[in-house]
Amino acid sequence: MPIIDVRILRSLQISEKKSEKDSIQYSASQDLLVITDTKDPSFGDILDNDDTWPNLGSQKIPQINDEVNVNGRTFYVTGRDVSYYKDNERAVQMTVRYDAKSPDGEEPPDPPQGTDPETWQRITVTSEQMTKPAIGWSSRGVVPAENNPAEGQGAQNSAGDPVDGLEEDIALVKLSYTNTQVPHPNFQELLRYTNRCNNGVFLGAADYAVRMMGFSAEYDQKNQIWSVTVDFLYNPDGWQIVFFDAGFNEIVGGERRAILDQKGNPVSKPVPLNGGGQAVAINPSPSSGQSPVTPLTRELYPYRIADMSQLFANCGI
Repeated sequence: MPIIDVRILRSLQISEKKSEKDSIQYSASQDLLVITDTKDPSFGDILDNDDTWPNLGSQKIPQINDEVNVNGRTFYVTGRDVSYYKDNERAVQMTVRYDAKSPDGEEPPDPPQGTDPETWQRITVTSEQMTKPAIGWSSRGVVPAENNPAEGQGAQNSAGDPVDGLEEDIALVKLSYTNTQVPHPNFQELLRYTNRCNNGVFLGAADYAVRMMGFSAEYDQKNQIWSVTVDFLYNPDGWQIVFFDAGFNEIVGGERRAILDQKGNPVSKPVPLNGGGQAVAINPSPSSGQSPVTPLTRELYPYRIADMSQLFANCGI
């Protein structure tokens, strides 16, 4: 299907309108006439044609995302419609639609840095329910007053043994940062920060207390701009996992050996350790007048860390 000629049927027409945000938006359109030497030409072949045409000023047929500058304003091709011209089977009319990327002639604002006021103006705060290993107090009468910062302990039975598997529901603070005017988000950096915790104070939180949960992005084809949302979850206790230092083996003379009970048999349940790999008695004999031994705990840091002070700038948001 050779194309004989492409010419302008209607010159570029520009329109303007006021948006909901009181800014002025510009759009434009023009009609082209494509003449072929065969009947019923393929619309797909016309849309894909990349030849230059004398009657278009030696330019190609406009393609999606092509740009044209009119009186200092840049317009981008956002749509094209094709139809037969006045029932002529050898002529096709193409309507090309344009939109201005920056209607007010201004560049999008620079991404905010750290925790300045502009950052907080783009953040919404909600709560997120999660479960964690339960800690608390043995009775309501010993629960500390509201202004007492004392922490609870893990559950123990009446013999002083730790009780594993108990969980509690807690509400954590979820922070969602949204920027609706992102021309070029850096998705590689967004992926790098995902599921990492802060190394250094971030959004007012201490180290390892903020975890980037993920992000979402939506592209506005008309305005050629991205809207990006990043979600963070704040855990005031930190994201480290706390567990009892207990097990079935201990270190004796630099060697790992099974912990034996009073009869010389390997123990059938975990025994508390002293932090150095040696077994300790969790519940001494009542006749000794000693209180049960509180099991020691250890910490596991499951998430990598990242300096988030420049996260918004590095991700282009």
